[in-house]
Amino acid sequence: MRKTNSNWLPAYCRPGSFLPRIPETRVLFSQRPYLFQEFLGKAMTFLQSETARKMGFFFNPDSALPCKWRCADESVFGVDLCLYAYTGQYPFDKGAIGGMFNEGSLGAAIHHGHINMDFGGSHVGYVPGEAGGSFGAIWRPLTQEYSTDCGYLMSVLEPFTKVYDDACNNILVLNPGGDRMMVSVPNEFLHPDWSTHTIKLLVDLESLTADEVDYRQDQEFTHTLVGRSLFYLHPGFIETLSADQAREFNTAIPTPIGRALTHPFFNIFNTSAVLDESGLPRQKLLPYMKYILSAQHSPEALKAAIINTCLNHNALTDAVRAPRFANYDFVSFTGLFIDLYDEDLQSYVNFFQPVGLTIKPKGKTREVEMTTEEIRHVLDKLPLATPSLPLADVLGFDEPEIPAEKFTYQPGYFKRS
Repeated sequence: MRKTNSNWLPAYCRPGSFLPRIPETRVLFSQRPYLFQEFLGKAMTFLQSETARKMGFFFNPDSALPCKWRCADESVFGVDLCLYAYTGQYPFDKGAIGGMFNEGSLGAAIHHGHINMDFGGSHVGYVPGEAGGSFGAIWRPLTQEYSTDCGYLMSVLEPFTKVYDDACNNILVLNPGGDRMMVSVPNEFLHPDWSTHTIKLLVDLESLTADEVDYRQDQEFTHTLVGRSLFYLHPGFIETLSADQAREFNTAIPTPIGRALTHPFFNIFNTSAVLDESGLPRQKLLPYMKYILSAQHSPEALKAAIINTCLNHNALTDAVRAPRFANYDFVSFTGLFIDLYDEDLQSYVNFFQPVGLTIKPKGKTREVEMTTEEIRHVLDKLPLATPSLPLADVLGFDEPEIPAEKFTYQPGYFKRS
């Protein structure tokens, strides 16, 4: 009888528990992000176009309220300045720390403008450099050092990252001379009682392992090492390995499993997580944590920001469907704010990678929805709108000294912090 450890997982982590899909990083970053002021200029042209009118959106500058939902971090303040420059209106704040959408803000916003133009998403720091640059930190001129960005999201990730990295370094793969590869797993990654951490990582016995290695007096490698258990590797795991990984693991020398520990082969959860009445964590990133940590095409900070953006975009577009908002127009540009510090300008610069666009016309409850490819197909053909106030007067510059070419990240090509 095959043994399992899935019975010790919270219900939301168990195999078979459904999670809605998130747009693929490879799709989102198939092209470089826009500078936010460039994106906004094209978005304003689009909102006044015949294309938007055919979608049911009729722009009226006298009743259109620019809105933002983003983190409170000062590195994203350029978003506010751009919205002010292009519309001549101070943006209404629908956000909270961590790039969260504040649902309670909607009631006030519709009284301030019958058309709400929302620009929002999570943000992540980016440091240009070789190997695609790095994410999750930014230069802070007031402290003269690098620090986390977004600090809130990075603080959520940090304890999980430490445990995952520990597992990658200490789960060992070997082949001591037979025809089957084996895996030596510290017991804290097999049974929650063997770990003193509130963050528990459990390998998935049914997908990572085939069966236990039996003790044999004449084979020393089968002798139980205190704190560890030895298994044969599951053929399904071996099939996921690249040729280089298979060669590296197919040796008598125990080798760390490393980043081959991808999401099908483990689960991770926080025993202290606050759950709602349905048994789901109130921190909505937690069910996605194993996908964030083991992502092959993006570093953890970027993946977490993408997922957090999608979760809060859904919260916004779901909220505006309520009957009390039926007689108002909402257009929501959602994306990822990518922050970097420009040494020449002595200022933060914001890129924007669009994730989705929804338009909920007045009198309707369901909206027009556009993917990132559709957004680019429409916007890339459009000129920039003329700002209500000169960008140079508001931002202090027209174009930042850091060109878009400094953003060298490509999916699968990046430096881990």
